[in-house]
Amino acid sequence: MAAVTTAGICAVMLAATQATAGTATLNRQLQLTDSPTMGASASVSRTIYLAADNYGWSVATSDNVAYVDSLGNRSIYLAAGTYNWTCTIYSPANGYYENYCSIKKAGSDPAYVESGRYTLPHSGTYNITSYLTGL
Repeated sequence: MAAVTTAGICAVMLAATQATAGTATLNRQLQLTDSPTMGASASVSRTIYLAADNYGWSVATSDNVAYVDSLGNRSIYLAAGTYNWTCTIYSPANGYYENYCSIKKAGSDPAYVESGRYTLPHSGTYNITSYLTGL
């Protein structure tokens, strides 16, 4: 596990998988401080095949007891194909976090979903998870 306490990006790439129904997830478990320094960040990425569909897309931060932040969500139509899906947690200002996710198919512009700024109730282990759910 990595602590988000210094500037820089730590990315994790996951193998391509196929999602055709139900919910696909992108998750990273991190040790986070409740007093992050501006500029701290960590990322997770995966390549995924998606069927053409309308999807509900969200990003949430959870400490396995309760959601700390689940403000980032939107509906999106995605054509069938292989996508690169990336989520980043970062500190835009001392003491705050935001989540930022993108999904991009080769040859097209990326789409984004972002949470608002939030604080953590305590330092500890958190999951940063993004969901794509067929509607």
